[in-house]
Amino acid sequence: MPKTPADKPTPPPTPISRWMVVLTGVIIGAIWGAIMWGITAAIHGSASAAVFAYLVITMAMIGGGVAAFFGAVGVKRRGESLRPRLWKR
Repeated sequence: MPKTPADKPTPPPTPISRWMVVLTGVIIGAIWGAIMWGITAAIHGSASAAVFAYLVITMAMIGGGVAAFFGAVGVKRRGESLRPRLWKR
């Protein structure tokens, strides 16, 4: 009996790009930094551009680092290598 298209197994989902995971962490961190700046400006009554840049950049770097760490944990669970391939086999 020939297989119909409904009988074909679905292919596994493609893994999420590591760069997209880190970029998402950076974006979420930057948004959180802007929120923290707003809270700080509301409490202290001063809205400095230097403080804004400091908080946004710092939180973005922390968000990217956290995303990279948890992305690496997910990759390790799937059995992939964490090291980049420098030479093709």
